[in-house]
Amino acid sequence: MLETVFRQVAGPLATPATPGAWWRGLRLLALDGTQFDLPDSTSNGDTFDGPSTTGGVPFGFPQVRAVVLAEIGTHGVLDARLGGYRDGERSLAYPLAGSTGPGDLVIADRGFWSVEFAHVFTVASTDLLVRLQSNHLGTTQEELPDGSYLSIARPGKEVRLRAAREGRMLPRHVIYRVITFAKGDKVAHLGTTLLDPEQYPAAELVARYRESWEIELAFDEIKNHLGPGGPIRSRTPEGVRQELWAYLAVHHAIRQFAHTAALARPAVDTDRVSYLKCVRIVRRSIPSQLGATATNLTHSFAEAGREARARLLPARRSRDCPRAIKKPNRWPVLRTRARRDTVQPGRWAHNQTTKPKSNRRAGRPVLKEAQAVPPP
Repeated sequence: MLETVFRQVAGPLATPATPGAWWRGLRLLALDGTQFDLPDSTSNGDTFDGPSTTGGVPFGFPQVRAVVLAEIGTHGVLDARLGGYRDGERSLAYPLAGSTGPGDLVIADRGFWSVEFAHVFTVASTDLLVRLQSNHLGTTQEELPDGSYLSIARPGKEVRLRAAREGRMLPRHVIYRVITFAKGDKVAHLGTTLLDPEQYPAAELVARYRESWEIELAFDEIKNHLGPGGPIRSRTPEGVRQELWAYLAVHHAIRQFAHTAALARPAVDTDRVSYLKCVRIVRRSIPSQLGATATNLTHSFAEAGREARARLLPARRSRDCPRAIKKPNRWPVLRTRARRDTVQPGRWAHNQTTKPKSNRRAGRPVLKEAQAVPPP
C-alpha cells in the first residue's frame, strides 16, 4: 500500500524556473544504489541476505539494496526499486527507464554501463552520461574535434542468449561517445549518448558528471534525517518494505515543500533551503494542523515556507573528493543471524585486532562473576 502511495505522489519537481536542475534544455537526473541495514532477524536474513565470509558464514546485518532515480536540482526521488543484498544494481535499474523520457539526462557511476543498459534507456528516448570501466571503451570509430571519440560496442554471446531466453530483443551494436578526462593522478572515461560535440561540449559534460554526487545527499537525508541512522526497525520483510516506501514518500513530500519555498520570489537554488530545517518545521506543525480547514492549511503552508526561507544556507561549493568508507570495518561482538541455538563468529574473528572484544553471546547477556547467583 505504501509503495502505491509513493508512486502516486512521486514525480518530477523541477520547473523551467528551478535553478541548477537543467543543462542545455536537459533535466539532470542521477541514478545510484545504496544499502539499508536491517535488524538481524531470521526472516530478514533469509529474505534479503547479507554479507558473508568466503565460507558462507554471515556477518554484520542483513541488507536491502535500493537503486534510486532522483533529480539533481531538487533531490526529489522519481522512482526506486528494492531488492536483496545479492541483487545487482544494474538489473534493478532497468525498470527505472520507464520513469524517464525525452529531455532527461541520466548520470550514473561505474558498474551500470552495458549495451543492454544503454539500449533500455535509449528506447525510452533518454540520454545517458555514465562513468565507464576500462573494459567498456568499445572500438573507436571516429575522432571528434574536442578530443572525444565515437565508439561501438556489441553485446556478448552470453548476454544475447540470456536476453533471448527472457524474450527480450537487443540491438546488434550501440554507438556512443567516449570522453577521457583526468581524475587526480588517474585517467577516467565517460560514455554518453549525446554524440554532437558542438551542442554538448566534453568539458561541460565532465562538469555535469561531477554533480552526480548530489544523490548521496539524498541518501543521507533519507537514512539519517528521516530514518534512525542505523538499522531500520522492522524485523519482518513486509515491515521492511513498508518502512522504506514510507521513508521515500515522506522524503519526496518534504523535498516538494523545500522546492516550493525555494521558488518563492526571488527564486534561489533548492539546496540553499535547509532540508533538516524543513523536517523540523513539518514535524512541529503536524499536531497543530489536525482538524484544520483548507483555508487554515493554506495559510500554515505559506507561513512554513517563509520560515524555511528565513535563513538560507550559503551557496554550494564545488566538491571533488575521493570516496572513503566511514563505517567501521570490524564488528567486535559475536553475531548470529537470529538463530539462538548456534552462535556464529563475527567479522572480528577473521580480522584479528588488539581491540578489546566483548564476550557476550548474541542476545544473551553474560552475568559477571560478581553478579553470578550462587548455586542453591
